[in-house]
Amino acid sequence: MSLTRAIDTCNLPGLIAQLYGHEAVRGLGAKGGTICDPRPGMRETHPSFSVWINSAGTWMWKKRGRNSGVGTAFTFLTSCGRDGAEARKLLLDFTGTASTWDEGSGRPKHTVTFTHRDTLAEAREKAAEVRPMTQRQFSDLKNRLEPLCAEDAAAQELARRGLWPAVGLQAFKCEGDLVFLVRGPDGRPYNVKRRRTDAVKSKYQVMVPGLSTPAWCNPKYGQAKRVLLVEGELNAAAAWRVIQQSGLDLDVQGLAGTDTWPFLAGLDCEVLIYADADQSGDGMRARMQDLAFASGAPRVQQLPALPAGQDFCDVLGQQGVAALEGVLHAQHERPAEEETLTLWPAQFEAQQAARMSVLLGQPEDHSAWPLVRPR
Repeated sequence: MSLTRAIDTCNLPGLIAQLYGHEAVRGLGAKGGTICDPRPGMRETHPSFSVWINSAGTWMWKKRGRNSGVGTAFTFLTSCGRDGAEARKLLLDFTGTASTWDEGSGRPKHTVTFTHRDTLAEAREKAAEVRPMTQRQFSDLKNRLEPLCAEDAAAQELARRGLWPAVGLQAFKCEGDLVFLVRGPDGRPYNVKRRRTDAVKSKYQVMVPGLSTPAWCNPKYGQAKRVLLVEGELNAAAAWRVIQQSGLDLDVQGLAGTDTWPFLAGLDCEVLIYADADQSGDGMRARMQDLAFASGAPRVQQLPALPAGQDFCDVLGQQGVAALEGVLHAQHERPAEEETLTLWPAQFEAQQAARMSVLLGQPEDHSAWPLVRPR
């Protein structure tokens, strides 16, 4: 049945993140873990909600405490207040499972199609298309590049972004346009990117066609214990400048666009993800999180998005290194916890009695009995 298939293939951490935000799953690893209860109305400061993969490969959840709840992704949705039909539809939509039930006639459909997205397989397929530049390609292109001077418009554009002098970026100019080298995790050049000032469709273009759109990796990539995936090569260069000056233990990959892929090297460590707060950025965040966990990352952190229209280069150019370092250390705000009051023993007993009355019913009134001691 389609519902069973959806339950068996549902990534429960991803479902929780889609419903209640990436901060709700903060702290979960590739095999799960324990977090604060993400369900509506469950406000707590100590983690009590466990998520794991059982021996059959199905994601499960359990709330600590007697009779506090346990089950699959479907029972998680119903425990959040959704009825069975709504939970079923949401689960089918999330997993991309075609329904085998005709909602109109109430009878099973005769055709079933199922598509499961394997982000790791997709990333490997795209990685196979990425090739480093040959010596001849690099030599032919090198003759067209000129060194940048502070008076050049391209250098002034970098200065506006906080990237001048272009240390670590390896920037040049070509016919007045800004040009920078795109190196991979192994240090080899994989392409050269040009920021065209007269472009109609795209400002950034690769100068060597046929080599795909590789991510920009920082010099000496692979020596840090964490890696940042960020939208945009120049944003990655801005982050790298902060990392160098502040001494942060972090590597960087700058993706050419929200629909492109990073190199898989280094994704088996802790991964930080940044993208703009729009539909394409949200899609990139979810895809990169799935890819990181599938690659063996023990922890994934989603950095909060900057206000609309701002990126790392804007922060670095306008506010400086310390401001952008604050962005790299930023955490999602948690809702304010309700103030808790210390209960005296009598108050605590009254509270517990009120909770038990739901199970046992209201106590009978025996005040009229002759042998009852007056209170």
